[in-house]
Amino acid sequence: MVIKGKFGLRAFVGGLLLLVLLAHAAFGKNSSGQIRAVAVSPDGKLLAVDFGNDKSSFIYKVPVDTCVAARLTNANDGQESSPSFSADGKRIAFTYRPADHRRSRIVIANADGSELHEWSPSEANDVSPVISPDGKTMVFSRFGFFGSYSPIAQPHAHEWNFYAADLDGGNVRQITNESFYMASAPSVSPDGKNMVVVAEGLETDQQIAIYSITHPGPRLRTLQPHVPNEVSRKHPILAYPNYLPDGSILFMAADKRIDYDVYRLDPDTGAIEKLTNRNGYATDLGVSADGRTAVFLKWQISRTGDLVSNQAYLLDLQSREAKPLKISGLR
Repeated sequence: MVIKGKFGLRAFVGGLLLLVLLAHAAFGKNSSGQIRAVAVSPDGKLLAVDFGNDKSSFIYKVPVDTCVAARLTNANDGQESSPSFSADGKRIAFTYRPADHRRSRIVIANADGSELHEWSPSEANDVSPVISPDGKTMVFSRFGFFGSYSPIAQPHAHEWNFYAADLDGGNVRQITNESFYMASAPSVSPDGKNMVVVAEGLETDQQIAIYSITHPGPRLRTLQPHVPNEVSRKHPILAYPNYLPDGSILFMAADKRIDYDVYRLDPDTGAIEKLTNRNGYATDLGVSADGRTAVFLKWQISRTGDLVSNQAYLLDLQSREAKPLKISGLR
């Protein structure tokens, strides 16, 4: 659910600002179903997608070889979102918000849909769950305010902070204490010690920030990579950071053509490698635990700025080939 507020819309300028604001406003108003988030299993053979509209959405499993979707749950209403796989591929965690708009909570199920149960350890709005590589810790986020700081802006969640807890729901500890204006979903490092997010404050621009999970406190590192033809050097647009097994970071960044391409960042040297070209408006970058496959959504935008349709793509991180997937069975 950190989903749609994480692009730093304050950073857009001119026509780009107007276009993307319209697109995000239209996203929640689409009455027909759309894929709203996507995750890929550790071996790259299975997707978990959130499909629905502003009234309801549900998690589907999609085998990559057939692209035929099947429901993971049997919920009749509410919104299921933000799916993620455990590192062994045996479990899927996601966010569920009931139709009566009570608090969002985290749900865990086996990858076949069995043993589904609520996980959230509190009465707060718990969202964007990620299970650590060793399967012992859940990293997630909470927001403190839903609304808008401006009468002309779209309302969304604010005052984000991140937390960790043992997988049984105990030993909850706060990782950050910065109440971010906007924040991405977290990605946990291969050794389970750190997490990376894209964060933005009321007075600060978007940055890739690394925090310790095992020793919560101030951020360990701040990274603000600059990509070719970026929309603004002072206000870069960054999104969807993902740790790779070698410790490098996969992320998306926007350029002046509104292309959200995929890049690999070496956090030690600052070296950047571009992996896609001319994606257009793209979202929801995720990566498999084995580091071989990435997945993301490409969107079609109308002349009025509406997000009219999208398609999931698999990206082979070695060959850099992006393959469109024609998914059926979503309804």
